[in-house]
Amino acid sequence: MKMSGFLSVLLVISVTLLFTAKGQSNYNTLSENEKKYVDMAIKNANEKTWVPNMPNNEHFNFHQIIGNSLINSPQVQINLLLKATVCSKASSSSGQKHRSECAFKPRRPYINCVVCNTDSTNTNFYVDCVRQKDVDQVNNKRVEICWTLSGAHSLLTHAKVEELQTGCLGCF
Repeated sequence: MKMSGFLSVLLVISVTLLFTAKGQSNYNTLSENEKKYVDMAIKNANEKTWVPNMPNNEHFNFHQIIGNSLINSPQVQINLLLKATVCSKASSSSGQKHRSECAFKPRRPYINCVVCNTDSTNTNFYVDCVRQKDVDQVNNKRVEICWTLSGAHSLLTHAKVEELQTGCLGCF
């Protein structure tokens, strides 16, 4: 069964709008505290000059939180994904936050961001945003900076999923 060109385009637009709406509604369900840290990440990503093959005038919006975030006093650790939108970057710093009116652009890489506090006063924050495909290159640095305050700095925080050994019951 062949699909007409019009139906193919309509299907692609519908799927794009579905994913766009999902990301926009996810932001609206976040707590005010979570939104504060997400907006820190958006500001960081929008202030960066990205690699030459990516346009530098695109506004990035929140897409989703990865894993479980920890937003308790005194500890803050959140990992999230951003994505480029059809909107241009805002000229003022007040516009460097999630903008619900901006739809996601298709075929743009995800931007992986980490926000964590570097001391127990909740005043010094480490914010780092990189392309999703570059996360492995910065992961050790992120773990070193973000996980030391919580005391979760262990072998498991360094292990990748494919490095974990299984299959030998009773082997330690």
